[in-house]
Amino acid sequence: MDVVLPCLDEAEALPWVLGRIPAGWRAIVVDNGSTDGSADLARALGAHVVHEPRRGFGAACHAGLTAATADVVCFCDCDASLDPALLPAVAEPVL
Repeated sequence: MDVVLPCLDEAEALPWVLGRIPAGWRAIVVDNGSTDGSADLARALGAHVVHEPRRGFGAACHAGLTAATADVVCFCDCDASLDPALLPAVAEPVL
């Protein structure tokens, strides 16, 4: 299972968000032009990082989906407004 996380200057939230990704799932952080070190931090925390120079949520989601290799892909905000630990319950009906 891949989780696409569009990201723009979310270094403060990344440790919590990535720490809540379910075991065995791959976090794909799509850096959308961050200037706060988000991409380097995400990589250091074990995420696969993709850079998308075209600004915008849609462009970041598309880049993440293109980078995904799993049969099922989830999307989650990277600002800690959603808990990634809840994704298995959300994805269960399609598995």
